[in-house]
Amino acid sequence: MVPVRSPATTKGQSTPRVTLYAAAFAIFAITGIYFLSLPSSGGGVGDSASSGEEVSPRTALMSSSASGGGGGGSGSLRSGTKNKEQLDEEDVDPMKITEGSVAYGGGKTTLPYYHCGPLPSADNPDLTELVLLHGAAFTKEDWKSSGILDMLCEINNEEDEGNLSISALDLRVQADGKELASAFDALASEKILSGRAATFVSPSASGKAIVSLGEMASGGSDELSRIMKGWIPVASGAVLGASESTLTQYKSANIPILAIHGDQDAMGKKVTQKLEETNEANGVELEGRHPVYLDSPEEFVQEVMQYLDEKGL
Repeated sequence: MVPVRSPATTKGQSTPRVTLYAAAFAIFAITGIYFLSLPSSGGGVGDSASSGEEVSPRTALMSSSASGGGGGGSGSLRSGTKNKEQLDEEDVDPMKITEGSVAYGGGKTTLPYYHCGPLPSADNPDLTELVLLHGAAFTKEDWKSSGILDMLCEINNEEDEGNLSISALDLRVQADGKELASAFDALASEKILSGRAATFVSPSASGKAIVSLGEMASGGSDELSRIMKGWIPVASGAVLGASESTLTQYKSANIPILAIHGDQDAMGKKVTQKLEETNEANGVELEGRHPVYLDSPEEFVQEVMQYLDEKGL
């Protein structure tokens, strides 16, 4: 090893160079030891970004929500759902059920909903939109608790490459066609629906609003064809009290009908028969009572999907 020679010190000269070199080396060594002693990072979103690892928008959103970030919003994720405000077209998980509400009727009425599937956009004109109403003794929660909503959402998985938007609404069973149209427009303005005609499922009492649209159409209104392109009544009793001129409006508007009833539901069977006679509806009988979709959920979903596919909806 070559020894380091100290230059001779002359009068008036500053601290020898070797001393300065030694001091600098000591500072460098202490600094290095300090950084080596720091604990390693937890591998969060910031670490992934600094290492060049790509972070998906959904991962970033969830990390931001967990830390209370997200641009000042609540950022909370509860019961496996996200509020609409937390979503955008880039990070939507098509199998994720979201919950929200819209105001309609001049802001006087609130409409709660569940939604899953792609949000409408100009880049997706072929989106299939399915709207689920409910009977008098039920709510939108029954679509979720029965597993039907999950089964429909699952169609959007990567393997099946589904393009299905599902909205389960808590529309009042007393609603008529005008109220349904108002609720439809409110959902479209909030970009839950595209505003294009959709397929409606109307169990039991909720069929009143659909039949009302037929009555309006017989009087010259275009609301029926504007908001509806397919109808799946499930033992909708309002059909039995409707006139033939009202019911033929669906056929005139080229709206295909899949009428479903349970094998233990005599009234539901009459509804199916009447729609078969007036509209050449496809009639299906499943095992179960009046709310047959809850008694045979898997078979119900199977029939609905086959109908949407066959009719090109």
